[in-house]
Amino acid sequence: MSDSRRILVIDDEPNIRLTFRTALEAAGYAVAEAADADAALAFLEEHVAGLALLDLRMPGAGGMELLRRLRAAGDVTPVIVVSAHGTLPDAVEALKLGAIDFVQKPIDPEALRRTVSEVLDRHDPEPGGPGPTESTGDVALARAKRAINRCEFDDAEDFLRRAIDSNPSSSEAHNLLGVLHSLLGDHGAALKSFRMARFIAPADATARNNLLRCEELLRYGNTRRPLGGIAEGPAEEGGR
Repeated sequence: MSDSRRILVIDDEPNIRLTFRTALEAAGYAVAEAADADAALAFLEEHVAGLALLDLRMPGAGGMELLRRLRAAGDVTPVIVVSAHGTLPDAVEALKLGAIDFVQKPIDPEALRRTVSEVLDRHDPEPGGPGPTESTGDVALARAKRAINRCEFDDAEDFLRRAIDSNPSSSEAHNLLGVLHSLLGDHGAALKSFRMARFIAPADATARNNLLRCEELLRYGNTRRPLGGIAEGPAEEGGR
């Protein structure tokens, strides 16, 4: 198995690390452990990880500070925040720092394996070009998601424009463009994209939720609805 498929579990609780290791090794993943931020930084200076599972509350530098240090150092290792104590502002900050997702403990082993598999598949090294069954729009959309996760927002918008040019009827591309505008705080532009996504796919629950969320932000200045489309779970709250 390549280093890009290794999982780094960062948690100060030995029982949690053991639970995650057991669940992931049963699915064939290689697992490394770190009990605190310093140990995680030391590991990532010497090794490659395909994904980090990060607890927020740890002695010393917490998970949010670790995530901030990683991104400041240019480390783009995909990170899923897994916490029993997270709040909506925590989720907002983690996503803005490039976390892939924010999920609550406890998480059952099957859900953990499914989430890890989806993230690793999305972040596999890019091929030289579209495969025989991939369209240009699909590749652009995948690269847009990767760019958003890395906080490379200019690149993300460029890829999304390519995806829409290639397939104007892609509700997912329009929805993701709305997500990007939301992360950048441009809720007026986000509203237009979400409306287009909803028009194209009226049954799309994610686009419907995002549209209602955006309307609440513009009307009331805040919302409790999560921002869906790239990372399921809590997202930013308006006015922050």
